[in-house]
Amino acid sequence: MKLTGSIITLISLLLTAPGFGETLDDAWTSALSSHQQIAAAGAMREAAGYELERARSARLPQLGLSSDYTMLDTAPAFAFGNGITGSPVFDGDDFVSATAQVRLPLYGGGAITAGIDAAEMGAEAADGQLATVIQDIKLGAAEHYVAVLRAERAVDVAESYVLSLTTHTEDTKNRFEFGDVPQNDYLAASVTLADAKQRLLQAENALDYSRAAYNQFLGRPLPASVALDPTLDIDSIVPGSAGLEELTLIAQQERQELMALELRAGALRRQADSVRGQSRPQLALTGGYVYMENEFLTDDNFWMAGVSFRWNLFDGGETRNRSAALDQKAIAVGHNRADLLSLIALQVRRAWNDRIETENRMAVAESAVAQATENLRVVRNRYQAGASANAEVLDAESLRVQSVSNRDDAHFEFALARLRLARAIGSL
Repeated sequence: MKLTGSIITLISLLLTAPGFGETLDDAWTSALSSHQQIAAAGAMREAAGYELERARSARLPQLGLSSDYTMLDTAPAFAFGNGITGSPVFDGDDFVSATAQVRLPLYGGGAITAGIDAAEMGAEAADGQLATVIQDIKLGAAEHYVAVLRAERAVDVAESYVLSLTTHTEDTKNRFEFGDVPQNDYLAASVTLADAKQRLLQAENALDYSRAAYNQFLGRPLPASVALDPTLDIDSIVPGSAGLEELTLIAQQERQELMALELRAGALRRQADSVRGQSRPQLALTGGYVYMENEFLTDDNFWMAGVSFRWNLFDGGETRNRSAALDQKAIAVGHNRADLLSLIALQVRRAWNDRIETENRMAVAESAVAQATENLRVVRNRYQAGASANAEVLDAESLRVQSVSNRDDAHFEFALARLRLARAIGSL
């Protein structure tokens, strides 16, 4: 790279006052702490964490309590034949029963393990989504930051244009009054000055809007004061010597969106495995305590232990269809990932080309500013000597302003190209 320090050169070349305002890192911190998308992505990550804990809890023992109160129309008793009956089973026509049972899964057909795997992938995918949102917010904040700097610089250029034309218009007025130049020179300069003042008003309006948009993005009141440091220290976020192919490969490896989609596809496949596992035999260890109020049995209290077995042999195709639907969703996510992979390669290529273009433009623009400045000096001297027309002075001043604006645009767009390239490769 011929130019280093990204937009740092802009400090000495474009801005006259040193910057001690809010830095880009400060802007990122503010945006990440206040933006609602970050809060939303964080909440989704928390939800994924709870889903993972829920899936893991399926392996733990489950304790259940139940109690019943039953009233009968008559108290039942044992009949022994010949009209002989025993004592009532219950004391009266009602009774109370209670049960406490512990159930520990021993084998679930792989449903529990698959469910945990799916939840873990879902949590990792939520992490990737959060990282994606963070990078998007940082790029948005950076774009608004640069937009404010660009608008401030546009106001500076417009003010310099007005100041220069004001001086020239006063000069032509004085010379016209002395009879050195025709009235047309003064009128043409006045009209050009009026146009420059309109441009200044437009630039000031654009600056006010840029600052308000910056504040809105950072979650601040729109009229809040904005003072930015023009230094953009972004050298470390994009490898300076990396080529297009290398950067594309980095993007394929580092972009969190790709990782998140891959994890979502895996989670859906494991969810399908979990559903299929539920159709297999289910084995669990059970134990508990039972209380049954009665008069016939020698004891109202019972402890029990056993093994429960359940196998749903036929469910009308529900399990098969649910698992097939999840498999198809995983395939769909895989197709989306392949499409995104191609789109990311295009994003990297575009940002790469923009960086090369704007870097070359800066070199050309710097030369044009020097030439336009010298041209204006020569034309002014010739006009003072009566060797050139007033229109040449106005044209020369317009060329100078245009060349400065082109230089400013090239510097700011170079910074934006580097920021967007950093976002494209996932390093922002």
